[in-house]
Amino acid sequence: MKFNLLNNGVDSLKASYDSLGKIDDLAEGVEHNIKDTIMYLNHANEILFKLILKNHKEYLMFEDISLYMKAKSAMLQQQKSNVLEINPKLKTVSFSSALKRIELLCDIEISSKFKGALEYLNQNRNQIMHYEIELQEVDVQILVEKLKICHNLSIEFFNRHLQGISILMEASRFELTVQDYMDDMGQYAAESASEDSYIEYMESAYEDLGEGKW
Repeated sequence: MKFNLLNNGVDSLKASYDSLGKIDDLAEGVEHNIKDTIMYLNHANEILFKLILKNHKEYLMFEDISLYMKAKSAMLQQQKSNVLEINPKLKTVSFSSALKRIELLCDIEISSKFKGALEYLNQNRNQIMHYEIELQEVDVQILVEKLKICHNLSIEFFNRHLQGISILMEASRFELTVQDYMDDMGQYAAESASEDSYIEYMESAYEDLGEGKW
């Protein structure tokens, strides 16, 4: 199993898309799909912002750069694969710090509209994560529309700065049950056996004509 920053972020982006897409058609179950949309979309943005920082310079995604440098030095000496193997307590930057570093240290513009949408998203995420949230029906409709806007702005931004996000999303969260896998393997084996039998039959028929083996 390998779950890097890109896979992790895309997975959450697709999960938020799936949950958001259900809401308009639901009579029951709206609440947990709104919660999933908020949590997954917030997580997707946070992880993919950190990936942008890492793509520029890995140390930018860590809160304390001096601690990162010490861990990086030890990592090289001990021939480890990443700094967290050396110091598991290293902290990556917060959501808001990631935004500031992307703008000020990577020279990537984040529109005021996108920043406003992200702030709104993060506020709702914090309410759900750390306390509680209560909304009237009209407020729920407003929330869902704003989540759609935030999701579209997220896709637009990451398509610009992490090419191929939309394509990766299409393939993300694919699932195959053990039974389906076994059925597919059985069908493949049956088709292979059938093809082998046909080849043997044709070889035999060809031999009968005195032409010998192929």
